[in-house]
Amino acid sequence: MILQFLRHSISRSSLRRAAGLAIAFSFLGIAHAQVATHLQLSSQTGEHGVAYTASVSDIAGSPATGGTVSLENAQGASFGSAFVKNGEATLTLNQHPAGPLYAVYSGDSAFRASTTTAQVSSNATTTSAEPDFTITANPTSLTLSPGAYGTVVLTITPQNGFSDMVTLSCSGNPAASACNFSPVTLTPLKGASASSSLQITTQASSGASLVWPMSRSHTAYALVLPGILALIGLGAIRRRSGLNLLSVIGVIVLLGASTLGLSACSQRWGYLNHPPAANFGIAPGTYTVTVAAYSNNGAAVTSHTLDIALTVK
Repeated sequence: MILQFLRHSISRSSLRRAAGLAIAFSFLGIAHAQVATHLQLSSQTGEHGVAYTASVSDIAGSPATGGTVSLENAQGASFGSAFVKNGEATLTLNQHPAGPLYAVYSGDSAFRASTTTAQVSSNATTTSAEPDFTITANPTSLTLSPGAYGTVVLTITPQNGFSDMVTLSCSGNPAASACNFSPVTLTPLKGASASSSLQITTQASSGASLVWPMSRSHTAYALVLPGILALIGLGAIRRRSGLNLLSVIGVIVLLGASTLGLSACSQRWGYLNHPPAANFGIAPGTYTVTVAAYSNNGAAVTSHTLDIALTVK
């Protein structure tokens, strides 16, 4: 018995060590599969603001094929994000924010995450001395399944004494999805930031259920029963010597009940044979949801936008 117990214990300990080594080697394999990335960020002022282009590649120059790039300030607040396609991601801001700006690459299964500082061109527009604000988001990318929802915290930070009301809206969200702000308007007071929660909801698919048509027996009952009642009422009237007011009212009630029965059956038959159309839900894919922040004090209009990368599995 003792020898058998020792053998069993040794066998269990050996299996545990082997399992631990296997897990460790699997993590090493995953880490080894990701290659180091080289991230460059350039900017160019255009008609619609400052366009920032991030180039992501490995050391050999092969472009990255996935992941997102986010523009962030020194505090980690993001001004938007964009998907990497063919090694590049482009974001446009109304103006270059004050302070240093960083590009943060999220990485994917093949490329490691990386960060770089923005190289602002000489013609890039910097923050003006006029009252203004910046809008940042946390996070700036969401991955959702159909029927699920995600929450993004939007922060309005005033600059140069800005204290006007800001209205939020979104565009570019796919069909079968919705944007809900809480609150939709906010006002930064005394130089303090103000926040709003953006909830992006998606719809799952739901097929149309099979509904059998109304049976013939139900239809017969609906037609024959009120008719029989009406004939009984007429027979009773004929057996009497003359028509009185009560008999006429009885006939009218019977005919009305018959008409209502036919109407109800017609509506039910139409519903059962023409059910609501099926809801196919949101389509899988990658989408860019643009959040706009708008302010108008009667003398000047101030607006800024940021992009949220939405992935539907």
